Amino acid sequence: MKLLISNQHGAVVMALLPFFYGMLLSRPVWAHAFLLIAWFSLYLMSYPFLNLFKGKNIEQYRKWTLIYGVATLVFAFPALLYNGQVLYFIVPMLPFVFVNIYYIKQKDERNLLNDLAGIAIFALVGMGAYYFSDRTFDMKIWWVAIYPSLFFIGTTIYVKSMMRERKNRKYLRASILFHSFLVAYFVVTGQFYLALAFFIGWLRAIYLPHKKLSVKQIGLTEFLITAIFFIFLLLGTLTG
Repeated sequence: MKLLISNQHGAVVMALLPFFYGMLLSRPVWAHAFLLIAWFSLYLMSYPFLNLFKGKNIEQYRKWTLIYGVATLVFAFPALLYNGQVLYFIVPMLPFVFVNIYYIKQKDERNLLNDLAGIAIFALVGMGAYYFSDRTFDMKIWWVAIYPSLFFIGTTIYVKSMMRERKNRKYLRASILFHSFLVAYFVVTGQFYLALAFFIGWLRAIYLPHKKLSVKQIGLTEFLITAIFFIFLLLGTLTG
């Protein structure tokens, strides 16, 4: 049986990176493994679930929503036994899910606001992963939400400037300005590892739009840049 999954592979990275960051910034425990699989199952469920609102292939999408939903519940059970309070992070996700549903119904899934709603959901998942082990809600939990989100916002604007909005110079300017501000801010505040984390994104925002890259080349480049970002992000904050 072939799994029904989205072909947006970059979104998988966006869904998982905040979780791993939150887990590593806190105290990883065995139950994080179940929480991770439950979250990934829920993420996989989002694709058929949201497509239900398109009104096509209802039976197929309902079937896979149920399959992934059951998997989510099965793997969530041990995690919830460890810390059921992590469910609190689902409540603030709901408004952003409604945003996703709205843009699905409008057949405008590529809308920037829809992308931002997805990024907000991933940030909340990262916060949940941080809170999970010790029920800690401190300044670091905001790092988990903010730093990856800033990176993903920059990535989203950049990718739009390279693909669907390539002829719209506003996206290119916005991408360069956004990345420039982030690098400048972290340099001025003396957070040099974080400046380096965003610097690689700044370089590609300036240099790569002038190159003719295929969709595959853009995707592979983003995987590499995301890996570099994550390494410097951990170096800058793991011991902070």
